[in-house]
Amino acid sequence: MAAVACGDGGKGGDGSGKEPGHLGPTVVRPDATGEPRGVRLGFSALPPEKTAESYIGAFATAAQYADLILVQRAPPWEDFMAGGQISATTEETTLTELKLLEQYDGLDLFFAIDPTDGVVQRSRIANLPPGIDAQVGFEDQALRNAFVAYAAYVAKNYSPKYLALGVEINMLYARTPKQFEAFVSLYHEAYRVAKAASPETKIFPTFQLEDLEGRFGDVHPPQWEVLDPFRSQMDALAISTYPYLGDYRSAADIRPDYYAQLKTHWDGEVLVSEAGYASGPVEGEANVGTEEDQLAFLQRLLGDAEANGFSAVVWFAALDPAFAAEGAAAVFKDIGLRKSDGANKLAWGTWEEWARRPLK
Repeated sequence: MAAVACGDGGKGGDGSGKEPGHLGPTVVRPDATGEPRGVRLGFSALPPEKTAESYIGAFATAAQYADLILVQRAPPWEDFMAGGQISATTEETTLTELKLLEQYDGLDLFFAIDPTDGVVQRSRIANLPPGIDAQVGFEDQALRNAFVAYAAYVAKNYSPKYLALGVEINMLYARTPKQFEAFVSLYHEAYRVAKAASPETKIFPTFQLEDLEGRFGDVHPPQWEVLDPFRSQMDALAISTYPYLGDYRSAADIRPDYYAQLKTHWDGEVLVSEAGYASGPVEGEANVGTEEDQLAFLQRLLGDAEANGFSAVVWFAALDPAFAAEGAAAVFKDIGLRKSDGANKLAWGTWEEWARRPLK
């Protein structure tokens, strides 16, 4: 996968595609051409295969064709509990990612601490440690302390450009209001600690747009009031958007003001923290995904982001995750702009065109 991610980049002296001392392959960004753009482009670090090489390749792809990389993970709770210690796995992961960010120094980091489980629509805490009552959840002081400690660890060690404390947190509001209330107070505590550790980092939670609109799962009126508890300590409005998982049958069905409305709810920086659209059929969903519809959605999203002055758009996967073939993750199996083997889909040409445009 490193070779696929490297594309037309140069090779090191040993033919591996790596320069001495580098973890990842050497990449060469295409020459800038076209009108300058104000919106940064990003990919998540989700790899097409569950291997170290593939993960490194995800960083290389982002370095060549984007400006941001999103690292999103649940807290390693037990590492940061009272009496615990940072595990070798956490230390090695941190060192690997910092080395990759140093190598690909034009790539900004967006780190998202994701404490809830997306498999069950964010209604429970992810990877809950033994001894923590799931019903108590974010009210448990030991868990709260671990979350704050991990936020400080990430801020201090990574100094990311963006730091999300909580992902798609409005889904918790809609499904377990008591846990949401507990998380709000936890968020504010973690915000203060992380901000002190990395003052230049922009910190915020992320919100799920289709669920805010009441178009995902349980149908309900829009719930924009969920932003209010965070506004006093929120450096940007960040939303995820996956219209094909809501009740939209095609990209053409998305109403004209769907993304422009974000500026009416927040007068500061706005970014798309995650986005995606399937290029193939999605089991159990009313719509039928196609490469043409994925292309139409990407064009719409990037066009609206630029027109409305958004700062960034992160497409969740550059390449299809080959391991997401069944179960709850199968809705993302065709979300990449390239196939898992590196073959381009229709939308890839549009992404490349935007990536070549110089940043303002």
